[in-house]
Amino acid sequence: MLRCDNSISAAGAKPSPGWRMPACAAAGGLMLYLSFPPADLGPLAFLALVPFLMSVRMARSYRGALLAGLVAATVAYVPAFAWVASVAPGGWLALSFYVGLYVIVAAPVIRFFQRRCPAFWPALTAMLWTGLEFLRMRLGPGFPWLFVGYTQYRFVDLLQMAAWGGVFALTFIVVLFNASLAAMLSPSITASGKVPRRSWALFAGTLALLTLATAAGSTMRGRVRLEEGPVVGVVQQNFPRLVEEIFRAPQPGEDIYAPGEAEIRKAVSLSESLEGKGPSLIVWPETTVQLPLNLSPNLLQSARERSILMQVRQDFRELGRRMGCHLLVGAPTYFPRSAGYVESVKYGATVKNFGNSALMFSPEGEFEGRYDKMKLVPFGEYIPLRDALPFLQVFTPMTRELTPGDRPVVFTLPGEGEEVGLGPLICYEDVFPSLTRAFRRKGADVLVNLTDEGWYRIPGELGQHLAMAVFRAVETRTSVVRAANTGISCFIGPRGEIYARLKPHHEGALAAHVRLCKASTPYVRHGDVFAIACLVLSLAALGTLAALRRRSV
Repeated sequence: MLRCDNSISAAGAKPSPGWRMPACAAAGGLMLYLSFPPADLGPLAFLALVPFLMSVRMARSYRGALLAGLVAATVAYVPAFAWVASVAPGGWLALSFYVGLYVIVAAPVIRFFQRRCPAFWPALTAMLWTGLEFLRMRLGPGFPWLFVGYTQYRFVDLLQMAAWGGVFALTFIVVLFNASLAAMLSPSITASGKVPRRSWALFAGTLALLTLATAAGSTMRGRVRLEEGPVVGVVQQNFPRLVEEIFRAPQPGEDIYAPGEAEIRKAVSLSESLEGKGPSLIVWPETTVQLPLNLSPNLLQSARERSILMQVRQDFRELGRRMGCHLLVGAPTYFPRSAGYVESVKYGATVKNFGNSALMFSPEGEFEGRYDKMKLVPFGEYIPLRDALPFLQVFTPMTRELTPGDRPVVFTLPGEGEEVGLGPLICYEDVFPSLTRAFRRKGADVLVNLTDEGWYRIPGELGQHLAMAVFRAVETRTSVVRAANTGISCFIGPRGEIYARLKPHHEGALAAHVRLCKASTPYVRHGDVFAIACLVLSLAALGTLAALRRRSV
């Protein structure tokens, strides 16, 4: 029968020099940062947490463990989120601290596991880390960015485990490997200075688990049956966004509509370049059209706006007739206050009559349907708790408040056989597994991400976002088509392969067949059962060990 030791086996170990602990924590943070894009050294993730976990082991107190967590989190997340500073420097620091807070909180708990349950602390640490990532995804509006598992988006065989447990399955495996290796490399945990047999056994078991998961993933990948779907085209117009230009006062005589009109003209030109490639659908990125398409031009007060809107509608008709394809376009939507839509506003928004939408148009240029973005960007499209905490406005120059949508909408596209269901995802909505699962259950065969990441001049965001999109494809066994203003526009298959892509920060158009898979996955059917179990078990272990400690005192 397996049991935890209640004694602190390292009591006789000599204390480490004061510099060694923070140095190890910083090394761990740096290696974790390098595991994610833009450095994108994914294999390094299997070693990245080892120095951090050893620094926690070196800490002379729980306060010292908190310091180790603070150092590691600062070194890892401040540079990883540097791209946010392109828009909001204050938001960059606040976001880095918020994500790092979970590591800071985890550190003393890990130290407690190391001392109260030395035989099984690696497994408990993996469960704790996985559970905290799940908690970060679900608390408040949620921010599921830079989970450890995302470092493995290019490890296609291991990636297949996401079909069972989502990104959390890979987080668990990677953290367990790190913790088992850290236990192996800490001979000071015994009085003899030798690695305990249990550490050897646990590391061997973890290595076997990783090997088995990779082999099973390879088998699963080979059994995923794919069908060739219709051709879809995406355009990437590469129009950077500059916050200071958008929010500054216009100069006398300046044509404020010229940049938006030029972007539309570029999107039309790139769409026309796909003629002859047979697209059934062409996708324009998020807010390529910056005027509400659900309004009659006659309702607009500006003659310039009326002219642009009428030309856009004419463009849709001409493109449809010329190429025989549908159009999926990103644009704002105006919601009349009398329509009743704003009665169910989320997040306490104060400006309630505009939404961020994806609109479907027929080959005849007729409106067929609209999806309104449900997951708004905190501090970009709304201010959380604005009424209660108005000072939060200092973290962003954005003053707008959008109205979120209230339901997923699946568009249909004619295919050679059955119709193909399209699940539109706007901006960063594809980082939320619960939303992509909802689209899949509602009948989406393809997930289409319309996004505009032209705000971020500092590297990092484009690659990080792409890594998460790869997981959504495997979790749901759907193709993911990305149309991104500045990139990375691409096609991701249901097995996680990126099989067509455009270079970031380049204009271009791309067309490819989407790959269809009829099979569902355990993750679509059962959701985050694995992550929830990890959270519950780690907290239960923490409570049990704490109770045993009090009883033994």
